[in-house]
Amino acid sequence: LYIAWADSDEQTQRGYVAIGEADGYGGPLRAAVGVDLNGNVISVAIVDNKETRSWYDRVMSRGFLDFFPGKSYDEPFQLGVDIDSVSGATNTSRAIAESVLAGSQIVASELGFPVEEAAPPKIQFGIPEITLLALFAVGYIGHQRKFKYKKHTRWATMLVGLVVLGFIYNSPLTLSYIVKLTLGYWPQWQTNLYWYFLIGGILFVFTVDNKNPYCEWFCPFGAAQECLAVIGVAKVRSPGRYRRVLAWVQRIVTLTAVLLGVFFRSPGLSSYEIFGTLFSLVGT
Repeated sequence: LYIAWADSDEQTQRGYVAIGEADGYGGPLRAAVGVDLNGNVISVAIVDNKETRSWYDRVMSRGFLDFFPGKSYDEPFQLGVDIDSVSGATNTSRAIAESVLAGSQIVASELGFPVEEAAPPKIQFGIPEITLLALFAVGYIGHQRKFKYKKHTRWATMLVGLVVLGFIYNSPLTLSYIVKLTLGYWPQWQTNLYWYFLIGGILFVFTVDNKNPYCEWFCPFGAAQECLAVIGVAKVRSPGRYRRVLAWVQRIVTLTAVLLGVFFRSPGLSSYEIFGTLFSLVGT
């Protein structure tokens, strides 16, 4: 907590500056929040974040921080209620709002204002989570040898994954998820059930069946590739003697991205995939 003075002589106090923290898409996000002596936010600056750069820049370019000056510590700071989120970057927007609220309440407590204890976040369980669980279940059943309608079922799950998880909610599996897991950045489960279902589902099926239904049955980008192959009547071509070399190049690039994300402790740094470019027209 820092004191903010109105003049260089430190005679007139303007307020305080506190650091608030919340869970973002890529890990902890911290904001420096200037608050006046009445508990109203004066200004906000993000001092540390682990977000994917393109999405963070998108939020900043929309002037998201301009929503906060003038707001009081006892307002809800809820997206869709008194703050407009940035489309496609809900997690980053929510983290900024929560960190600003946390910082303002730190100052309010210092000023002696009554600060209500933060209520536990509401559990967010909706269409993305239901769709993901259903796709895992169908994918697990569908890849069994005795299942008769494998081809038709697989196309159905791929199209659902492409449309719902890809274009509508833009929630494919990315390397940043893996780096978050490696770094121990475990977000609040109440607001990140999709993240836990996705990672947990893949690990669970791998453990009990040594299969990965996500990649084979409903990966949005994989589905897009197969759809384009059908539309373009693409033929399967083997790289021949370069097959093994190219496979190792792919592994090395992926491992390098993960290691960079771990080294810099920034999951967003590892997101070199083109998923965002395809599904939301925002590149990394």
